[in-house]
Amino acid sequence: MANEQQPAPVAPPPASELDKVSVREVREFLQKYGPTVLIGAALAVAVAVGFGIRQNHQQDQLEKAARMLSGQPIPEEKLGPGLTPQRLQLVADRYPNTPSAPLALLALAAQFFSTGQYEPARASYQKFEERYPQHPFAPAAELGRLHCAEASTMTDIALAGYEKFIPAHPGHYLTPLAIFGKARCLEARGALDAARITYEDFLVKNSESPWEGHVRSALQNLDMKKRAQAKGVSVAQPIPAIPALTTMPAPSTPAVPHK
Repeated sequence: MANEQQPAPVAPPPASELDKVSVREVREFLQKYGPTVLIGAALAVAVAVGFGIRQNHQQDQLEKAARMLSGQPIPEEKLGPGLTPQRLQLVADRYPNTPSAPLALLALAAQFFSTGQYEPARASYQKFEERYPQHPFAPAAELGRLHCAEASTMTDIALAGYEKFIPAHPGHYLTPLAIFGKARCLEARGALDAARITYEDFLVKNSESPWEGHVRSALQNLDMKKRAQAKGVSVAQPIPAIPALTTMPAPSTPAVPHK
């Protein structure tokens, strides 16, 4: 009928909901493939699923930033293939308001850290925290900065940061890394029993965690260190793993029940 009302169009989800979906997809990807995924691949996936894209950004800026972050050659910029530190810095500085910029900063910091350049890595993580305090990956930058402090033997600063991070992010997928960082700092200070309690407490509260193998290995290393110290032998302090987006362990495959 002419007077019959047409159904109202369904409104698209708000940008914040799109962001949540994108973050979930990225995290599920990382949880599935774990540490075997290179940081470049993780960034490419993040860009591909449209992480953080908001309508008020100019499309050409988004495309240029995403293209630069993809690692493909860009002749007009005299850039060859790959994600070099210079290229990542260029993305972060030239396109700071695009979704690619914070990801570039994280990748840049991870590259610095992996080559032992802890101060530039720390500066990159801190810049991320200052520019993007509400970003979903802000906890990753905070944790990365603490890893840099730990690797630079600023144990007290790192320990205080880990102890602040843990209660501030309950249930976060990065919180186990902060717990392990706390244990390493306690170990570095010679508090081996306190470090053991930290690991054992994690196992009790997370009996089915994919990190179980890592924790049990750390406990074995603590026992070896304690025996070595009893013999007057010094043991090197472990350095934290690269605090990047590839730190989730691959979940263990459930056993197939017998019929």
